[in-house]
Amino acid sequence: MTTVTLQGDEYSVEYNEGTQSISFAGTIRLQTREEYEPITQLLDKYHDATAEGKSLTLDFRQLRFLNSSGINTISRFVIAARKKNQVNLVVLGNQDIYWQQKSLKNLQRLWPKVQIEIQ
Repeated sequence: MTTVTLQGDEYSVEYNEGTQSISFAGTIRLQTREEYEPITQLLDKYHDATAEGKSLTLDFRQLRFLNSSGINTISRFVIAARKKNQVNLVVLGNQDIYWQQKSLKNLQRLWPKVQIEIQ
């Protein structure tokens, strides 16, 4: 089972092959699209590696903060996934983290097929 982790000063992003999930933890405050490029590449790589018709889970439950540049990065990923339309996206959020209640639900406006679970 493969696990790949991107580590920043205040955050980690981890892909787990066994669960077909990408988990975000900590606080992500990167400023530019270029700074988000490693996260974008990880999202794209493992989206494309997921078998057609299977689910890829984006787990934000441990992510305390994501700035607007990060939300834009996730939004662009959802739009790209919608265009490919080969995997099901499941987004997990934490009801106790305010930004997740608002921002994660907006992903369904970009692609109604995205399954949002705020727990």
